[in-house]
Amino acid sequence: MTALAVRESPPLNVVLPFFLVAPLGLIAAGIMLALAGEDSVTAVTTPELLAATHGAVLGWISLTIMGALLQLGPVLLGGRLISHRLARLQLWLHVAGVGLMLLAFQAWRTEALVIGGSLTALSFVLFLVNALPAVRWFARGSLVRNYVSASLFFLMLTVAAGFTYVLTLHYGWFPITAGRVAAHAHLGLAGFLALMLMGVSFQLVPMFQLAPHDEPKFGRFVLAWMSIATAVFAAALWTDPPPALRLVAAAALGTGALFWMYDIAMLLHRRAKRKLDIQAKGTLAALIFLGLGIVTGVASASGWPESLVVEHQRLQLAYAVLAIGGWAGGTLIGNSFKVVPFLIWNARYRELAGKQPVPTLAELLDLRLANATLLTLCLAVGAGALAGALGWLEGLRVAGGMFAVAGSLQMLTLVLVAVRRPQARAAMPAPARRIQHEGQ
Repeated sequence: MTALAVRESPPLNVVLPFFLVAPLGLIAAGIMLALAGEDSVTAVTTPELLAATHGAVLGWISLTIMGALLQLGPVLLGGRLISHRLARLQLWLHVAGVGLMLLAFQAWRTEALVIGGSLTALSFVLFLVNALPAVRWFARGSLVRNYVSASLFFLMLTVAAGFTYVLTLHYGWFPITAGRVAAHAHLGLAGFLALMLMGVSFQLVPMFQLAPHDEPKFGRFVLAWMSIATAVFAAALWTDPPPALRLVAAAALGTGALFWMYDIAMLLHRRAKRKLDIQAKGTLAALIFLGLGIVTGVASASGWPESLVVEHQRLQLAYAVLAIGGWAGGTLIGNSFKVVPFLIWNARYRELAGKQPVPTLAELLDLRLANATLLTLCLAVGAGALAGALGWLEGLRVAGGMFAVAGSLQMLTLVLVAVRRPQARAAMPAPARRIQHEGQ
């Protein structure tokens, strides 16, 4: 894995706001689920579910990824940002666009959706202007860069398809069928989000868990497999194919994810830390939810028997909750509680280290709040997936409230990391400091 060039970090006030604002997307998604109507347990394209999905993906997850890439690009991949001012502008443009989109979805006002979609699409364009040179897009180098580069390519396709769909909803250019919705969704979920999370995890898990930095056994195979499988899956679903073809395409995506799960599990198994910290807990929870998501996703894609159409819709809802809230959410929660303290420590204390006592990374984080956030998210995912699979509306609404609480706890935890200035503990021998750090 590539070494970190921490001196190349962008200013803290450029990157940190992305992480602090991102949980608003999870809060909004939870509120939309809490407002879900009766048709939300029989169809996955109701206004409330569309709003919840886009709140989680465009708000919570995408903003976190944006902040991470603007930091990791210069620090890890050797690139540079075009403009710090552009990054600040892009953040608030994104917040405004996504916020308007969620309100437009919930009220089903297509004219407002066009405006919100335009602002959001412009935000992604501005992000790519900064991100592509920051990560040195498709330059030769590390496995992580290859994953990030492929992910950003799928992001372009996702944004183009999504904006086209938004315009089509208002102007009626062509029918937006269930298959075409699924094609767009999986360009984003399997192409952009999955490849990004997979690649970044190959860097962050060894770094924070003190695991061997050897290249993962199936790393390059998974990248090629998932890229091809995602493209084939999206192209096939555009045509609303028969169940047999959907099943094969879904199984191909699941197979790639299983190989990645094996590599991450091996990294955790070989870690030097003896105690599970918040990142390890989040990663383990994410792996469990991903496994469950693969099963429900393949089952819902099978379409068999045809008499259970409503049940397949419910499985699709459970699959979305497990994949977005569980796998992506668990990964983001665990890593954000490592990355943000690192950003704070690097900006405030790196130059002072060795000259005077400074707080450790563990001392910057309120571990009780962090654990409470992860636990609440896991409970919300479990409740939401079960309620979706059973068609239990009240359970889905309760899960929405729990998601909103999890988002609030995450925001509170990150804000406290940003504003607290803990006193450094008295100096202790180096071996004792190492043992204490490994125990956090």
